[in-house]
Amino acid sequence: MADITPDFGPEEIRSYLKVTGWAPVSGGDVAELWRLPGPADEVVLVPMKPGAPDFAKRARILIQDLARIEFEDIQTVHDAVATVYNDVTDLRASHPSMSDGSIPLESGYELFVSAKRLRVASAAATIRRQGHFRNFPTRARDQAREVRLGQTRRGSYIVPIISQARSPEDVYSPRQDHIDVQVEETLFDRRVTATMSRALGVLEDMAGADHEPTPSEINDSIGEGVSYELCQALAKVVNTESVSALDVAFNWSRVAAPPPGTPARVEFNRDAIEIVDLVSEQLKTKVYTREHLIYGVVTDLSRHPDDDTGRVGVQTLIQRRSRTVWMDLADSDYHTAVHCHDAGNPVRVSGMLTSPPGGLARMKVTGFGPDPSLGADD
Repeated sequence: MADITPDFGPEEIRSYLKVTGWAPVSGGDVAELWRLPGPADEVVLVPMKPGAPDFAKRARILIQDLARIEFEDIQTVHDAVATVYNDVTDLRASHPSMSDGSIPLESGYELFVSAKRLRVASAAATIRRQGHFRNFPTRARDQAREVRLGQTRRGSYIVPIISQARSPEDVYSPRQDHIDVQVEETLFDRRVTATMSRALGVLEDMAGADHEPTPSEINDSIGEGVSYELCQALAKVVNTESVSALDVAFNWSRVAAPPPGTPARVEFNRDAIEIVDLVSEQLKTKVYTREHLIYGVVTDLSRHPDDDTGRVGVQTLIQRRSRTVWMDLADSDYHTAVHCHDAGNPVRVSGMLTSPPGGLARMKVTGFGPDPSLGADD
């Protein structure tokens, strides 16, 4: 641990301790004492001043104490604290001949490139569902510059993609009247990871079924984030000579519950890629936009008692700028909007979006509900 400089601050430490059962017992601006209830009655000191000359030393001592208490190695605990606000997606390439944790250069190159392709394709599907993009939205291409890669790890050959899950602050309050651009940027990363997980889960299910996927099933998979580009990213790495399988594990942030309905792990071998190629070929011709997706908070509600529909305004980011999108919702969706507004829950809306510059942004809604990418706080 002496050679490792802790790359986290007090907020990451306090959040990690909270979700692992610790509680603060005393302290001030310089340091806090936290206690773990139990027979051993363990107590650790948490340094609170990142700029202090001894912060790194105190943080290293804390990590050593936690590693001892948790029966884990020091690096594992360090990484868990450092990524407490992150989702970590592990891409692992395997082959029976890999015995020393290394990988041929060509296969390694394809794995790294596929990590980028998977992320960008998932980001594009988070913005709009489309079978074949050809030209990705700018926001999707930005993902490759904004997520991080961790150190490659042994275990065949593992490349970790590190993306934001949430910020240290609470996301939104009840009856929120505006979005926070910084919070929305963070939540977009979590939404992309959730899209990737669901889309890969759908592909794995189709590959493992006892029949070839039907055109209807392939068309439905677009609604879950599957695209030609996502399929191609999978196929390119598994079809390299020295890779027999690729598995993807989703390690969700400890401070934001896993999105419901997302698999924790998926795997694709050569047989599965044959089905992925079949899906890919059919998606290649589907270039039309199926539906747009927006995410944000309900800020405006208006409905006359005698009306069958209600007028709703959802504040969201369009081209990374705050905009209010107006929509008319039927009774059940309107009540959902009221509930999300009162609870401060972000929403996801699908449909056809029109947002002329300088004019009102409107949406013809096909789906409305709480954002399924965000789990409840622990």
